[in-house]
Amino acid sequence: MLAYEAAGEGPPLVFLHAYPLSSAMWKGEIQVFSRTHRVIAPDLAGFGRSPRQERPSMADMARGVRDLLDALWIREPVILAGISMGGYVAFEFYRQFPERVRALGLFSTRASTDAAGARKGRLEMAKRIRKEGLAFLPDVMMPKLLGNSTRAKNQRLAGALSRLILNNEKFGVADSLIAMAERRDSTDLLPRIMCPTLIVAGDEDEVISLDEAYLMQKGIPHSRLQVIQEAGHLINLEQPEPFQNALDKFLKDLGTGQLPAA
Repeated sequence: MLAYEAAGEGPPLVFLHAYPLSSAMWKGEIQVFSRTHRVIAPDLAGFGRSPRQERPSMADMARGVRDLLDALWIREPVILAGISMGGYVAFEFYRQFPERVRALGLFSTRASTDAAGARKGRLEMAKRIRKEGLAFLPDVMMPKLLGNSTRAKNQRLAGALSRLILNNEKFGVADSLIAMAERRDSTDLLPRIMCPTLIVAGDEDEVISLDEAYLMQKGIPHSRLQVIQEAGHLINLEQPEPFQNALDKFLKDLGTGQLPAA
């Protein structure tokens, strides 16, 4: 079973982390939203404290999340929120188990597959990680994960992210790159997503363009888009207050986010 962090009571809210991090990236959201929700943040297979799964696909990762919910006796539909790679897993979870999703959060992610060059780059990176380990990865990833504004103002965040990256196991990280390279295109799924969906993107994201966010908003019937200023790929860590405000409003509109009276 996947390792996970959990806190709070109420409607289940599941956070799926980005590559190459872990559930620890959701620490701030767990603290805030556990006041109104039962928050679960798993370490996906091969990350954090979760064991590696031999050559997992995005579909396998989605089934791992389903198995965790079953083990926790969560039968009601969940609010499923994924960032980056976590968004790819969220798409696969909805594809397989739509009846188990009350609402979706799609953050710094996209429905389309990789272009040929990006796919080749992931496979080459997986090969390098298997050979060399993870020591080089923070320097490679930081310009991609953090926007220019964040890198100029928040060196402490870069250091914290480096520690999260290095706390993973190299083979699990390499496996996830292959899974992302081989993932299904979810563009055809967009018009079939019938649940309320919040899309959040950063205006300085160097990994996924805003065009991808607009395409998801156009394709998903009951969706809304929030663009966060001065944020790159890791919007919840770079601009936590605007991100949490956007998610809080979405949850309140959904009817699950009202904080209890003092």
